[in-house]
Amino acid sequence: MGIKINRKLQITNYKLILLGLITLFFSLSTSSQNSVKIGVVLPLFQDSEDKSKKELGSEILDGIKFALSQYSKNGGTKVTLVVVDTKREPSIANQEIEAFGEDPTVVCVLGPIFSSELTEAALNGPRFKIPIISPTATGDELATHYNYVFQLNPSYEVRGKLMADYLINKRGFKDFAVIYEENYGENFRKHFEPEAKILGGKILVSESYQKDQRNIAEIISKITLYIRENDLFINAANLNLTQREKLEIAGVRWSLLDSSVTLNMDVSIYYMLGKNARKIIDTMNIKAYPLKSESSKFIQGVIDAIYIPIANPSEIGIIVPQLFSYSLSFYIAGTGDWNYPEALKENQVYIKNLVYESEYFPNEDNFEFQELKENLKKTKYKLGKNFLFGYDAMKLILNLIDKGNKTREDLNNALKNLKGYEAIKSKISLDYHGINSELNILRYEDGIKLVDTYKISR
Repeated sequence: MGIKINRKLQITNYKLILLGLITLFFSLSTSSQNSVKIGVVLPLFQDSEDKSKKELGSEILDGIKFALSQYSKNGGTKVTLVVVDTKREPSIANQEIEAFGEDPTVVCVLGPIFSSELTEAALNGPRFKIPIISPTATGDELATHYNYVFQLNPSYEVRGKLMADYLINKRGFKDFAVIYEENYGENFRKHFEPEAKILGGKILVSESYQKDQRNIAEIISKITLYIRENDLFINAANLNLTQREKLEIAGVRWSLLDSSVTLNMDVSIYYMLGKNARKIIDTMNIKAYPLKSESSKFIQGVIDAIYIPIANPSEIGIIVPQLFSYSLSFYIAGTGDWNYPEALKENQVYIKNLVYESEYFPNEDNFEFQELKENLKKTKYKLGKNFLFGYDAMKLILNLIDKGNKTREDLNNALKNLKGYEAIKSKISLDYHGINSELNILRYEDGIKLVDTYKISR
């Protein structure tokens, strides 16, 4: 009888131990699911006395920290940051991301921010199957070539292709001149021109200039020569009333005809009537002529737009006035480097039609943006461009974690399929090889205005 009792006690004890182990397992499992670590890789220059070196990394980190502090008030998952300093050294970035890859408790890496650092460290993404998310890197062939690597800032490739896409498919333009800075500007040109051709456009003139070049007269001469050789003009001052009425009936604005008379200005028939203008003009018994050598006032129509990827905002004040003085500032398409309000305001008298892409244009009327500004008043943080790069990136990751993506694999899949995420500075879609394929299209007209949020179509 005693033996039977002992056996029962033994079985009971085994059951209690097993139950305890199961409870502990589920407790640990639940705990791990509700707690994740994120590695943060930034150039903080913590051991430097130079405040200018610290500025970029610290401002991005402020945005990251604030996004986390807001999330932590109601978020269902405990998120911990592990912050390391790269000192802007690609080798250090690589070492630190490798260390994060070896730590199974780290679910993703936010950073690095420079393309040179990401180039060095990108292989660690597929090597350790850990998502590496750069908020700012714009280099080509990074996320495109490496799984688990993501660029929240559109690459040069996306920017060049997207502007060609926008101008041709959205604006209906076909014929372009290109003026580009020979080094940095080349990053955009080499994607814009092939994409424009694929989409049915033509590159009529393409010329480079050197960094810090003060005069682009030679480039302007080549564009003007093309216009003289390929465009056809009329001057309404030389037309009779019947001919002017025929032009009006065909859709030409009376104000344009009136300006042509008042200013004694030559106007391109293609500007007036589109690509089929030659046939239309012939039916009206109006004789068009090539631009005369002495003509200084004219509106050309054979070139739809000039694409100008500059290297520095200071170039705006060099290029635009010269184009204007030769009647060539008709329609300029630019890159995000045009997004400097002060430089644009200083040259607004020379700007007729300017559009450019930019990854940065917070909507002042957006409720979330207004709320963010209000919340920041109570803190030490300052709202700025770099702050928002960090804030938007961190908030995106937290949003995905809050939806249950708490492992490296789940986060990677969620990021790869991300479309139309509404960040404050711009939309984010990562379905184009892990690179954000959405940009703001901005126009300058007595201030900067949002025209469109545009996504590359292929």
